[in-house]
Amino acid sequence: CKEGFYLQNASALPEDIFRGPTKHCKTCPPNANCATNTTLETLGVRRDYWRASLFTTEIHKCDASDHCSGSGGSTETSRRLAASGGAGPGCDPGHTGPLCEWCVSDEQYFSRAERGCVDCPTAGRFGVLAGVVVALAGTGFFSYRTLARAEAWDRFRARLDIVESQVGFQPKFKIVVSFYQVVATLGPVYGVRLHEDFTRWTDFMDAISFDLLGLTYPDACIGSMADRLLLAGLWPIASIMLGGAAIACYALAEWLLSGHAGSDLVRSTLRRLLYWAILVAYLVLPSVSRSIFKARQCESFNVDDVTGERRSYLVADLDVLCSADDDEYSGLDAYFWAFFALWPVLVPLAFLVLLLSIRSEVRAQRVRATARASRFLWRDYDPGFLFWEVVDMGRKLFLASLVLFIQTDDGSSKLLRLVVATVVSALYAAALALAKPFKRDDDLYLACTANLLLACSFVSGTVIQLCESDEEMCKALVGFESARGASEFVIALTAAMLIATLLVVVFRTVSAVRAPTIRLVSSGRPPVLELSPECHFHGFISHMWATGQDQTHTVVRRLQLLLPGVRIWLDVDNLDDVGRLEESVADATTFLVFLSAGYFKSFNCRRELYAALHLNRPFIPIHEADVDKGGASIEDLKAECRKHCDNAAPDERERDMLARVCPSYSGPDEMLARVFGQEAEPPIVWVRGNAFQLESLKAVALRMLRHSPYYASRQAELAAGLMVPRQPGPCAFSGPVTILMCRANERAIGIARELKNAAGEGRGSTASAGAVAIRDAEEALEGVNAAPLSGRVVFLLYLNDETFLDTGGAVARLVQAAMDRRIAIAMVHEQEPSHGGVPFRNFFQQTPQVLQQPPYKLYDKVALPLYPAPAHRKVSLRLILTSMGAVPCDAGPLRRRWQLLRRHIAVARLVWWRPASRDSLAEASLSQEPQQMVQP
Repeated sequence: CKEGFYLQNASALPEDIFRGPTKHCKTCPPNANCATNTTLETLGVRRDYWRASLFTTEIHKCDASDHCSGSGGSTETSRRLAASGGAGPGCDPGHTGPLCEWCVSDEQYFSRAERGCVDCPTAGRFGVLAGVVVALAGTGFFSYRTLARAEAWDRFRARLDIVESQVGFQPKFKIVVSFYQVVATLGPVYGVRLHEDFTRWTDFMDAISFDLLGLTYPDACIGSMADRLLLAGLWPIASIMLGGAAIACYALAEWLLSGHAGSDLVRSTLRRLLYWAILVAYLVLPSVSRSIFKARQCESFNVDDVTGERRSYLVADLDVLCSADDDEYSGLDAYFWAFFALWPVLVPLAFLVLLLSIRSEVRAQRVRATARASRFLWRDYDPGFLFWEVVDMGRKLFLASLVLFIQTDDGSSKLLRLVVATVVSALYAAALALAKPFKRDDDLYLACTANLLLACSFVSGTVIQLCESDEEMCKALVGFESARGASEFVIALTAAMLIATLLVVVFRTVSAVRAPTIRLVSSGRPPVLELSPECHFHGFISHMWATGQDQTHTVVRRLQLLLPGVRIWLDVDNLDDVGRLEESVADATTFLVFLSAGYFKSFNCRRELYAALHLNRPFIPIHEADVDKGGASIEDLKAECRKHCDNAAPDERERDMLARVCPSYSGPDEMLARVFGQEAEPPIVWVRGNAFQLESLKAVALRMLRHSPYYASRQAELAAGLMVPRQPGPCAFSGPVTILMCRANERAIGIARELKNAAGEGRGSTASAGAVAIRDAEEALEGVNAAPLSGRVVFLLYLNDETFLDTGGAVARLVQAAMDRRIAIAMVHEQEPSHGGVPFRNFFQQTPQVLQQPPYKLYDKVALPLYPAPAHRKVSLRLILTSMGAVPCDAGPLRRRWQLLRRHIAVARLVWWRPASRDSLAEASLSQEPQQMVQP
C-alpha cells in the first residue's frame, strides 16, 4: 500500500491486493504514521498514544501517563499480563498495561500526579499515621479535660450550643459532604477526567469523600485485588470498634474520676457507641461502596479489527482481565457479593429499621435514649419526613456506585451514565422543592442548590467527554476551545457550592448571634423542652375568638421563635374536631388561659377550663388589660367567672357538660382560685411593646418550664429565671446627672427615686446612685438663690390624668422654662388605671397648646410607658434611664461613646431652634387655661 494507507491483512496475496486495493489497503487512522508498505502490525503510533495490540487500529491518547512510547516502545510486562496475553506494546521500560498505567515491578505503583511509576511508600507510613492519630486524640482528650474545668469553657459551650441550634451546622455539613462525595466520582465512575492543571482541587474533593484508605496508602501497593477488597470492606468496622473502645475507656475514666457516681455507665456508653457507628457508616458508605464496586468496574479495548475481539481490564487492577478465564477475577465474586450485601444493602436497611423503631417517639417529641443516640439521622427533617435520610442515602449510593451496573465494561467511556445521573439529580432537586423535608428553609435551599449544581456538573462532564473525543465538534456545538474550558466550568460549579455553603453558614451564624432566644440565667444555655410520656404538647392555649384570637396567635408564634422546639396546641394549627377539646387539653402538659372580655361566656372555653381542672393541669393565666384591644379588668373578669362558671346553672347543657367533663367541680370559688392566683401565681399581664412583650413571654415560658418533667427535680436551675440576649439590662450614667421634677406633678418624686435606685443597680456602673441628684424644678429654674445646674440635666415629666390640671399651671410653666433652657424632657406615661393611667390621646386635650405647637412641640418626643408589674416596671425604668443618656453597663467604651453621641444628636435636633422671648411665651402659656380631662 502506498503512503497514507496500511495493509489490513499481511497474509493477503499480491495479486489480490492489486485486484482490489480498496479492500485491502485502508486509510491510515488518526494519530498513526503510515509509510509505504505499512501493514496493520507495523502501523506507526505516535508518542503519547497507545493501542491494545498489533491487530487493532483503535489508538488511545495517554492522558494520565507520560510513558506511552507509541510504536517504538518496550514489550516489557508483568508476569500476570504476560501469562494472559494481555500485554500491549508501546510503553517505556517499567510501564505496561492499558495506556501504560501499570507498573512492571510489584514494588511500584502508578501515580497520576507524577504521570508514571513511583516506588511504594514503606510500611512505616501506617505506624506514623497511627502515631499521629493517637497523639492528636490524646492531646484532644487532655485539652478537653483541662478546659472543662474552666468557667469560661461552660460559657463557650453554652454559646456554641445556642449558635448550633440556630444555624444548624449538621444538615449543612451533610449536604456539602454528600455533594462532594458524588462529584468526586466523576473520574472513577463516569470517566470524566478533569484537566491536569486542576489536580489539587480534585485531591480536595477526594479528601471530602472520606476514602481514607485510598488517601493514606496507594491501592496497588497493598497487594492483590482480593486483599484490597477485603481491607476496603472491613476497615470501617475496625474504625467503629476502635472508636467504641476509646469511648468505653473515656466513660470508664470519667466514672472512676467521679468516685463511681452514677449507675447508667453501660447505657450511656452504648448510646455514644451507637452514635459513633451511625456517623462512621454514614460518612464512609459512598466511598466504601465505590471501593466494593471496583471488583466489577472494567474497561475494554479492541484487540482485533478483523474478528472484533475486545479485551477488558479491571480498572482498579490492570493486572487482572475481566474474564471468567481469569482465576483472580473469578475469585472476587464471593468478596463482592458479601460486601455488597453488607454495605449498600444492609446499612441503609439498618438505618430504616432504626428509624421505624423510634418513629412514634420522635413524632410525639418524647425522645428517649435510642432516638437521642440516632439523632444524626432524623434531627434535620420534619417529623413527617423522618425517613428522608434513607432516601437521600439511596440517591448517593446510586450516583456514587450503583450506576456502575450500567454498561459494566465500557460505561466510563460512554455518555449513558452521565445522562442518567443528570436526570436523577434533577428529579431529586424537584422532589426536594415539592416535599420540603427540612425543618429549616435555608437547609432546603442549600440542598436544592447542591443538586442543581450536581446536575450541571454531570452535564459539564458530558461536554468534557465530547470535547475529548472531538475538539472540533466541541468548539462547533458547545463553544469551548477544548476540554479544559469544560473542566474550568466544573471546577467553578464545585467551588460555587462551597462558597454558597460558607455564605449561608456565616449569614446564619451572624443571625443566630443576634437572634433573641430564651436561655437560662443560671447556665446561659437554652432550656430543655422535654415532654411527659403521656403528652404531645408543652401547652394548650385557651382563648376567646372574638377578643383574644390575634393576641394568642402572637403569643404562640413568638414563643416558637424564642423557644425553638416548643409545641403549643393552638386551634388554627391543631383543631380537627371540636368535640375532642377535652382530649386535646389532656394531651398538653400545661394549660394557658388567655383572659379577655367575654372569655368565661364561651361554652367551649368553659369546656376547656373544666377539663384542665379535672385533669389537674397547671394553669398559666395571661391577662389582656387593654380594653381597646379586647381586654377587661381583673374585677370584671372575676364577676364574669362567678356568673358563668356556676355548677348550679339552670342551663341543662351546662350541667350535662359538667357531669361529663368535671363531675367533682365545686363551684365558682374553685375556678377563681385556680385562674386568678389564690392557689397559684397571679395572671401574667400581656403587654405589646417589644421589650415589655418579651417579659410577658419570659414569664409564660418560665411557668411552663417549672411544670415540665425535666425541671420538676431541677427547680434550682430555674431559680435565677430566664434571659434573652440584648434585652434592656442595667444602665448607668457616665457622669453626674440631675433629675428635675415638679412637686405639683404628683408621683414624679417617687418615679425619680426609683430611677435613682435603678441607675445604681449595675455592677459596671461608672457612677453610683449617689451621683444622681434629684432637685425641685421650681427652685432650680426660678429660685433666686438656686445653685447653678451642672453636668447633665433632665426634666422628668410624669403623665397621668392630672398632669396639667394642677392649680396655677406650675407643671406647664416649668416644662416650658426647662425647654427654654434647652433641658431635655423625659416623659413617662403611667399605664396603671388606679394611678391615673389613660390613653395617650387624652393628653392632647389637657396639655396647653403652646407646648404642643412650635417651637416647643412637646410630643414630638415619645413618652415611655410605665407599667406596674415588677418585671415590666424594671424594663420601663431602664428605658427611661436610656432616654436620659444612660448606657448599658455591659457596653464597652466605644459603644458608650457612640450611644452618648447619638443621644446628644437627638437632643440637639429638638432644641436647635432659639426660642423667641421667654417672657412672651410664658405670658401666652399662662393666659391659656388648662382644659378639662376628657375620659375615654
